[in-house]
Amino acid sequence: MGIFDYFKKSSQQEKPAKEEYWSLSTNEEKIVNPTWEQVKQAVGEAVPEKALFASLGYYHSDSEIEVIQAIQLTQGINEFRLEALPPNVGKIFINNGLSLDETVKFFEEFYKYKRVVGYENWPTEKV
Repeated sequence: MGIFDYFKKSSQQEKPAKEEYWSLSTNEEKIVNPTWEQVKQAVGEAVPEKALFASLGYYHSDSEIEVIQAIQLTQGINEFRLEALPPNVGKIFINNGLSLDETVKFFEEFYKYKRVVGYENWPTEKV
């Protein structure tokens, strides 16, 4: 083992491991490791009259999708836009025209199982 091998090993050991965690954000607040009830409430309030959006992320998890975000498209109309963001891909997957119940179900599945079913078939936008 040469001297450079010694330094290479010690620099690799110095990198701290990043822990997985949940983060719930709205334009009003950010909650680390929220309960399901807090997530459900935030999605229900993702309307122009209250919070403008609800975003739920599961970070440092190596999941296919790292963050989902919901926003009501038009004030007073029960129609939501759901965005699924994979880590480091440069695009978002979009599902428009969802009801509040459908949107909550996507959030619930993501919260429970850390996945978003069918997102690969949604239209995409570059970030």
